[in-house]
This record gives sequence, structure tokens and C-alpha cells, in this order.
Amino acid sequence: MNSNFKNINKIPVLTYRWLNVNDVSIYGYSLPQISEFNNQIVDGVFQGNIEVINDKKMNLSQYDLDENLEFGVSKELVNLAENEKNILMLIKTKKNEEVKDIIKIKYGFNEKNNTLVDYNIIDANENSKVTIILDYFSGDNSEGFHNGLTKIFARKNSIVDVVTIQRLNNKVYNFNSTVANIEKDAKVNFINVELGGKYTVTNYKSNLVEDNSNADLSSIYVGDKDRTIDINYLTVHNAKRTESKMTVKGVLKDTSKKTFRGTIDFKKGSSKSRGEEEEFVILLDKTVKSNAVPLLLCEEDDVIGSHAASSGKIDENKLFYLMSRGFSEKEAKKLIIEASFNPILDKINDEEIKASIREDIQRRLLND
Repeated sequence: MNSNFKNINKIPVLTYRWLNVNDVSIYGYSLPQISEFNNQIVDGVFQGNIEVINDKKMNLSQYDLDENLEFGVSKELVNLAENEKNILMLIKTKKNEEVKDIIKIKYGFNEKNNTLVDYNIIDANENSKVTIILDYFSGDNSEGFHNGLTKIFARKNSIVDVVTIQRLNNKVYNFNSTVANIEKDAKVNFINVELGGKYTVTNYKSNLVEDNSNADLSSIYVGDKDRTIDINYLTVHNAKRTESKMTVKGVLKDTSKKTFRGTIDFKKGSSKSRGEEEEFVILLDKTVKSNAVPLLLCEEDDVIGSHAASSGKIDENKLFYLMSRGFSEKEAKKLIIEASFNPILDKINDEEIKASIREDIQRRLLND
């Protein structure tokens, strides 16, 4: 199949071409043939307050978004997920109901299941609450391809918690697109953990479409070996008194590369709104490359927006203190990085998942 990886994950407003941060292109790789994927596990006790449907043949036209709404890694990869998916998940809550059990959907890659094109739809009805974890992991060292699309519909006064965890091996090409449509008084808490993949290209768009809607994004990434990470997060404020927060923390080592694009866009009519974003990355080696483009767009006067991005080495004083207490340099660095990540990891209400993430982070930091 032809490649769809040229000039993808574009920034909303272009900057100087010579900076090489407007988009990303991946050469020498083409889309594989999409075969069956038979290693999906769905955990959760589903009662009458929720529907979980896995049927690729069902009509999904009611979940089509405005054709003028740009979102996702690229239009071609979004279309691929919508039209050639090999996994479909529709999760739909009922009105005025809280789903107390966490829904965990696990996608295990291996030699027999190495091509996943998944389309996930989360439809949170009015006054409902739901927590969903999407976990992508490798069970062996096989090459693979992942292209995911997740649409979140947060109806009026709903609360949706979504955790996406990607811990694939360093031979998998990973592309993931997520878009959230957030209505009046609703809130989406999105946590994104990127720990693996040869190339990882991820795009998340929060669309605050009605008054008092709220979007909270927390993200962690770890770059090791020769991995390439390309992140594009965008929050669009379309209505009054909307709020958003974007917190991104990462670490880079070896010869890994990362580009972060974070955008807050205040549209006309979004008065009294507030948005903030920050990214901080720890650089463990001189051979890494880190690009950051924090962007603030505004068409409205009465708003509050802030953005920041910073990078640096581990604090030498903290490192000296821990090493003076008997820790090796590697162990001390690991503790400092884990302390940086903990405020985000603590937002995940599943101890098994948190322990698994921490184990994976530790393994990558210690080169195990």
C-alpha cells in the first residue's frame, strides 16, 4: 500500500520551514496489509448503565464529525481507521448514570497480531460518568503497525476519564488520533502515556463547544534508544467560560528525538475562558534532540491564556543529595524522574496499571 506518512501531524499555524517543526514525515515505510487482530481483551463488569459493542458492521454515521473540522494525525490515517478498521469499540453510557467499574481495553501485539487499526467511540450521555483505559502493549519483539482513532463525545454535565497507554516495542510504528467533543458543563480528563514504538506520532484535540466545558490533558513520554516521538496537542475554546489545562512531562536519553506542539486556541465568542499549557522535558544525554512549539492563538479579548516549555538536565543538587544517601547515579536519576511523573500517574485510578507503567519506565531508564 502507498505511504501516507508525508507532512503529517501538522501544527495549526505554520512557522518557519527551516525550523522543521511544522509537521513530520516518515520515509521508507509503507502501510502494511490490514489483517485480523485477535488479541483484544475487554475487562469490566458491565451492568445496565452502559453498552459496550464490538461490531465492525454497525452504522456509525451519527458519530461523523463536521467535515470541516480538522483533527488527527492526518486525514488519510483518520479515514483508514474509520473505513478499514479491524477493531471497533463503541462504549455508550446511559443518562444520569455513573459507571463505577473501570473499563479496560487491552490490545496485545505479537507475531500473529501485529497490525491494529482500531476505531474507538466513547459516548457519555448527559449527567453520566465513566472511566476507560486503552492499553497497547507488545508481548514479543515482533515488528508491527498501529493506527488508532478515538472519538469522545462528552454530553451535557458528563465526566469522562480516558487513559491511553502505549508501551509497544521499538519495532512498531505507532499512530494515534483522538478528538473530544465537549458540551455544556461537561469535562474530559485525558491522560496519555507514551513509552514505546519505533516512531510514535500522536494527536489529541479537545473541542470545547459549549459554555462551561472543561478539558484537562496530562501526558508522559519516555524517549530512549533511537526512537522518534512526535506530539501534537490542541485545545479549541469555542464558548464562554470554558477551561483547559495541558501538562506534559517527558524524559529523553540515548539518541532519541522529540517534537512537541501544544496549542491553545481561543475562538471568537469564548470570553471569560481560561487555558494553560506547560511542557517540561529532562535531557539525560547530549545526543538527544528536543523541539517544543507552545502556541497561543486568540480571537477574543476577555480570556486568560498561558503557555510554557522548558528543558534541562537533572538538578545536580538533587542528584548529589540522593547519591550521598547511598544511591547509584542511575538509581538517583530514576528516582528524580519518577518524582516528576508521579503527579500525573497518581491520576490513574488503577493500581495494577500504574505499577505496570512504573515498571516499564524503570526498565527503559535502566536500559534493561
